Amino acid sequence: MNNKWIAAWGCPIAKPYRNIAQWVKDTTVRFNIFMTVDGSALRFHFSNLFGEHQAEITHASVAAYMGDRAIDTARMATITFDGEQIGKMAAGEDICSDEIPFNFKAGETLSVSLYFGEFTQMTTAHQNGGRFMEKWVVSGDYTHTSQLDINDNSDADSYPFIHTIDALCSDDCYSIIAFGDSITAQSWPDRLSRRINEMGKNNVAVVRKAISGSRVLREYPCTAYQTYGPKGDARFEREVLRAGVKKVLILHGINDLIHPERNGSIFRPISHMPNAQQLIEGLMYYINTAHANGIEVYLSPILPFEGWRTYNEEKEAIRVEVNEWIYNEAPVEGVLPYETALQDPENPKRFLPQFDAGDHLHPSDAGAQQIADSTPKEWL
Repeated sequence: MNNKWIAAWGCPIAKPYRNIAQWVKDTTVRFNIFMTVDGSALRFHFSNLFGEHQAEITHASVAAYMGDRAIDTARMATITFDGEQIGKMAAGEDICSDEIPFNFKAGETLSVSLYFGEFTQMTTAHQNGGRFMEKWVVSGDYTHTSQLDINDNSDADSYPFIHTIDALCSDDCYSIIAFGDSITAQSWPDRLSRRINEMGKNNVAVVRKAISGSRVLREYPCTAYQTYGPKGDARFEREVLRAGVKKVLILHGINDLIHPERNGSIFRPISHMPNAQQLIEGLMYYINTAHANGIEVYLSPILPFEGWRTYNEEKEAIRVEVNEWIYNEAPVEGVLPYETALQDPENPKRFLPQFDAGDHLHPSDAGAQQIADSTPKEWL
């Protein structure tokens, strides 16, 4: 019998990129989620945190995914809110769906379809990407239709409003949160999920809560960089304190060093670059908050970035000092071996070439796989 709710999938509560299409109407967004636990029910969390107007989810469904952007309507359930199909969120408000009975197995892919019938302001959404993320947008209500119109759908750029999906599982199930910035918003958490599945485990979920560009200590006031999200201490509790979370894997801090790059910029003032002690204090906030809530902390050193366009020796010295604290003093359950797994032993300031995406900051696909593979098995 399943008695325990855990977070099984997630993305951060953030702002989407600003573009011309700030509003949608008569539009369905469909996206896939890969399950690594067995379960018998689901519930869906939505947020209109950054909205200026009420937002309505007109219809929503969850179904087994069949491939080729199609769902199995024989294994489909309507998502409801207090017994109603419409979910209404006032500006700044969060809502959670009813508990939706739905049986699924680890290793299975499910699809969630959200339909917005009326004009809806898209100001709370998240646009993480990666080769395993599949999401599409189509005109019309396709929440209960198997195949998206082949001539009228395209890849979607964001997950609107939704931020966490909980699963009702057995008592031995738990969640691992992957918290960080663009490196974690890419594919290594997906690869870690698949590694767990290949290990034959069906009781551990990896939930990504990472925002590209985000920093531990600062956030940006300007519209152009609003997607970089709230600073770490403004979002850590909201993202990490979810149902059934036992562990958090933290890879965060590089943007505090690389983004301040020139004087006279409202969003990147060079005076805002922290020293090592300030960055350590920010990481300690994460550690203390997690421990106060019974969550184990596994912390990664800041990864090497020599060759990135704002790299300099001052930033490198701060990185080294913070990493020495992580390795030797940080009061955590474990230090993640991601720095040593990726760096060039001949030049530890850089990635090995095969693990470098080309900008000397983000790991390549092989680097993302290396991060997933280097996560110690006993911590999973």
